[in-house]
Amino acid sequence: MKSMTGFGSSVATDTNSGIGLKAEISSINKKQFELKLGLSRELAMYEISLRTLVSEKIARGSVTLRIDFLPGTAAECPIDFSGLKAVYEAAKLFQQENNIPGKITISDLLSLPEAAAAVSVDYSDPVYLKLLTESVSGALNNLVEMRTHEGEKLKTDLLSRIDFMEQTVRKIQPLAAQLPEIQKEKLLEKIKDLDIQVDEKDERLLKEAVIFADKLDVTEEITRLYCHFNHFRKLADSENAVGRSLDFLVQEIFRECNTLGTKAASTDISPLIVELKTELEKIREQVQNIE
Repeated sequence: MKSMTGFGSSVATDTNSGIGLKAEISSINKKQFELKLGLSRELAMYEISLRTLVSEKIARGSVTLRIDFLPGTAAECPIDFSGLKAVYEAAKLFQQENNIPGKITISDLLSLPEAAAAVSVDYSDPVYLKLLTESVSGALNNLVEMRTHEGEKLKTDLLSRIDFMEQTVRKIQPLAAQLPEIQKEKLLEKIKDLDIQVDEKDERLLKEAVIFADKLDVTEEITRLYCHFNHFRKLADSENAVGRSLDFLVQEIFRECNTLGTKAASTDISPLIVELKTELEKIREQVQNIE
């Protein structure tokens, strides 16, 4: 089980070229997978490869990935000053040969058109894909580690709440089992109060009592709740993305709790149903942040 929130960063450098890249990745909860990619125009050709790399490790969540050149690296802003040097040497020689006074300043040189030019960089060089893969993989590993650590905390909390719900259902079970007999006694009391002579073995009365008792029987709902609790625990132990499955399972548990509360309404059981729903709402909120 992993959380959907986390952050990771990593850098990768190439000693031969002096190029360095830094990758920063963060994620927040979202039902689907979404990747917002911040790439410079020069590295845009690698977008598909990077999206594939991220999607292999992240199944759900809104993910933001930003990649920048490290300050001072060779590829950050390469400039060719060879032309400027040639102009400077030629200007000094011309000044000496013609006895021209004064100093040649950098401002004079930079004012010349095309005195310095940006070097054309081949960003399709394999070194860039290598550095991108290294930096993004490192950042992803850090992100997954944080999401896993947070997921373990969520798992501990959720399982403790599931245990509490199961214990509450075990309290409800014997109380609900008594309801048919209690309601039958109440029915007979009302008949006596109305001063109606009815044999307790009367077939019609017994039939109505059976139908009424069947409506109060919550054995099926309680059995399903126990199954859902066990299923929840199995999903929580999975290494796969289980957020959607848990979200669906919480909805199923909520339906069973609703039915249980409707069929087994009593002064003893109703407060326990409220406890179940309160705990389930807390679980539902936590599940929204699970991958």
